[in-house]
Amino acid sequence: MATSLTRRRLLASAAIAPMVGTASAADFDWKRFNGSQLRFMVSVHPWTEWAQKQLPALEAETGIKVNLEILYEDQLRQKLPLTLRSDPGAVDAFFTLPSWDGASFARARWYAPLEPLIASDLTAPDWDFSDFFPNILNIHRLNGQLLGIPISTEVQALFFNKAMLDAKGLAPPTTLDTLMAAAKALNDPAGNVAGFVTRGDGVQALYTFAPFLFAYGGRWLDDNGKPELGGAPFINALKYYSEILRAAGPPNVLGMQWKTTYPLFQQERAALFADAVNFLAYFRDPSQSRIVDKVGMVPVPAGPSGSHSTVIAWGPAIAASSKQQQAAWTAIQWLTSKRNMLAASLATTLPSSRKSVFSADAYVKAAPAGVIEIVQSQIPNAVPNGANPLVVQVPETRAAIGQAIIAALRGEDITKAANEAQKQVLAIING
Repeated sequence: MATSLTRRRLLASAAIAPMVGTASAADFDWKRFNGSQLRFMVSVHPWTEWAQKQLPALEAETGIKVNLEILYEDQLRQKLPLTLRSDPGAVDAFFTLPSWDGASFARARWYAPLEPLIASDLTAPDWDFSDFFPNILNIHRLNGQLLGIPISTEVQALFFNKAMLDAKGLAPPTTLDTLMAAAKALNDPAGNVAGFVTRGDGVQALYTFAPFLFAYGGRWLDDNGKPELGGAPFINALKYYSEILRAAGPPNVLGMQWKTTYPLFQQERAALFADAVNFLAYFRDPSQSRIVDKVGMVPVPAGPSGSHSTVIAWGPAIAASSKQQQAAWTAIQWLTSKRNMLAASLATTLPSSRKSVFSADAYVKAAPAGVIEIVQSQIPNAVPNGANPLVVQVPETRAAIGQAIIAALRGEDITKAANEAQKQVLAIING
């Protein structure tokens, strides 16, 4: 999502000066590929902005010169596949978001598997593969192969206005039932305050709708990769999502994207807000927020099948056609070492994919209150790449499912909308 990347870039505004360098075993030869020149194609993102500043130190310590070609997400999605297809070997590494491009890139065989490199003597002993959260690595593990290194962790949360809940004597909602009750109790159309707000735009709403689907025991695809949208879990999730927004959402919620939802909560025009944890940076910014000391956060509410956030992550992958895969891996592991991943989280405010970052004193002191607990508590049960069906035809399937969400928000027949989504997505996948 191009807009999502713009948002992540904005969330890096409260940056702290990054550290450089990396810890390494004394006998590891970081300059084995001295003199190599690599081309990385990446998207605009807080991490890539941080990484660009580290390139002089990377070259000084490894002898590798990395040319970082930074493109906006929509540009990367056009140029990268074209380059990989038409000019093999021209790109050594690239940024990937598996929930969007994983299935298509894997089918095209554009990824070089990483675990053989990780298991070889090309990896510094203290790079410590075991330090990554296993379920975050699963984001970049497709068809049994690790194809990228996730550089951050994005889970979702329910935000609440402490003062508004206290005024009503309400506890922070932790279940779908208590969320519905709180949203309706807090809804105040006369005072121009919505009880609950989240995305109402069909395509963008898949991301915020997903935890409700998972809470009802649903999933986008079955074990055979076929859509699972016509059954009770998807229908029940649609009913809930549409009911809470129709009963307690803002009057113009239909069509709302993240850009228009979060300001309502930020400016005290909504009591509850559901979206990515990273939005906390907006709410804690006194230059733009009215709720700096009023915002609270809990995990996504649990339904009959528990609490399950989505979890997605960008990260670098190595091009299968690159003739410099080993040098590319040296550069990637330098950037994703323990020390540099800590530096990246301090600079960008984004939660890391490494466990050690969450226990580092510097990060514990710098992280906004609640982030560490919320993120760590949700990682084990989060659904990797759950923001949409993990298929080749991501834009088309998102549009088809988005139409079902729009229909539900309009008050149309939900079962009919779900069955139509099932039919359309099946046709799209089957080609």
